[in-house]
Amino acid sequence: MTDTAPGLPRLGTTLFSLTLEQRKPGRDLRSLIGEVAARDLGPGLEMVAFQSLRGWPRLDDAAVKDVRALIDESGLTPSCLAINLDLGLYPGRLLSDDEAYEYVAVQLRGAAALGFPAVRVGIESGPPILTRLLPLAEQLGVKIGVEIHAPLTIDAPPVAALKELFTRLDTPWLGFIPDFSASMRAVPDAVDDAHRAAGVAPELTALAKQVWAEPGPTMAKFPELERRAAQLGATAAQTGNLRMIFTMHGRMDPARWAEFFPHVIHVHGKFYGVVDGEDPSIDYPAVVRVLREQNYTGFISSEYEAHAYSDRHSAFDQIRAQQDMLKGLLEAPAPAVTA
Repeated sequence: MTDTAPGLPRLGTTLFSLTLEQRKPGRDLRSLIGEVAARDLGPGLEMVAFQSLRGWPRLDDAAVKDVRALIDESGLTPSCLAINLDLGLYPGRLLSDDEAYEYVAVQLRGAAALGFPAVRVGIESGPPILTRLLPLAEQLGVKIGVEIHAPLTIDAPPVAALKELFTRLDTPWLGFIPDFSASMRAVPDAVDDAHRAAGVAPELTALAKQVWAEPGPTMAKFPELERRAAQLGATAAQTGNLRMIFTMHGRMDPARWAEFFPHVIHVHGKFYGVVDGEDPSIDYPAVVRVLREQNYTGFISSEYEAHAYSDRHSAFDQIRAQQDMLKGLLEAPAPAVTA
């Protein structure tokens, strides 16, 4: 597998990028992993456990053996397994603290059995459960990373609480998995495809993009969006579509990625399309600059998510374009320092 130069972040792919591909007739886990390897879209391999692994989180020994053999045969390197904490698993109540711990713990053990060195959890796995999981993570040799996805920022109270925890515990087994969606410079064009298909008028999409780009915290803009959309005759369903622009695409300054360090254990290279070697909606050069300055050498998982909006482009081709772009940015000579 082609890799980046030593001392730089490594590249890889999450199978989540291939969500639409996975649904095609004849597709299975073996064919997806095989094509990722054949197209040299590794060496890292990330999976979403509940999406890719039938029977998760309780795989039998035969299933574990089969998956490990499949990855070994591909030549790819397990990088991260995305797991979930479903607090609303049972109707009418949330999981107790003990149930939440066990729900994640069994998945952590499963990740270790499959050979993954890290797992991704959501922000709902807060300081109490992470503190409790720490001894198990250390015992198993599996890092736990909390994904920081739009609209979260380094200033969000739950993220600040995690930063305090990671600083206080000073352990390599807990940390962040920042997602490029937290720092976007434009709403991707794929949104227009989705809105047209949903019957959302172009002027409503344009309005939402305009409000999104205005200064201020993303979530605080909802009332203004709803007011101005109502003036244009938007229905409740259409307003719901418009709100997704704000929850999927964050506006955090890329320079602030430095504040996640030294507690970054994995990175989600979210993108919605590469055009002529550049990403129109995410400032990749700015974020990559931070990763290089922080001497990050872990994996960046290519996470193509335009499939949430449109099937216009091949995910495989887009990942290829993104990784070529990333490799160029990562291996470019560092800018000269002027006096």
